Amino acid sequence: MIIEHASSSDAGEIAALVNRAYRAAEGADGWTNERDLIEGARTSAEAVLALLVQGRILLLRESAGGPIMGCIHVAVDGDGAWHTSMLAVDPDSQTGGGGKAIKGEVERQAIAAGAPCMRMEVIRQREALIAWHRRRGYEPTGAVVPFPYDNPSVGRPRRPDLELIVMEKQLAAPDRPA
Repeated sequence: MIIEHASSSDAGEIAALVNRAYRAAEGADGWTNERDLIEGARTSAEAVLALLVQGRILLLRESAGGPIMGCIHVAVDGDGAWHTSMLAVDPDSQTGGGGKAIKGEVERQAIAAGAPCMRMEVIRQREALIAWHRRRGYEPTGAVVPFPYDNPSVGRPRRPDLELIVMEKQLAAPDRPA
């Protein structure tokens, strides 16, 4: 597997991958699928381009020049925490360790850069996804962020009780314990 930085020319392919992973059609269930909670597109090429301005997106490919199998957006918060979002792996490849590989690479880079922790938000109702992250050392902080019901760029919620929990993983830099 190859992990590389995305460029603006990858925006359309990234958006298509994310939409397949998060809003897969009936019968194409992967662990990132939110179809029962939210309908419509998860993102667009324009939204991906905006994320590239706010940070960077790492891509996972099986081979150089091959199709994008996975992605993750990374930005740095004001307190130095590395903030990830839009982790997606092609539904047909989700059992191959791609999500673990790309998330691990981001964590390795964050440790090398001296980041104190990793941070992200997960929809509270996504119990399997929360459990996956907990197995990798992420814990809920107790903070809750309202779901962006007024933002059509994330899709149309199918229920009124969605909210995002904040999860963090403390990192150990070479000169300090975790």
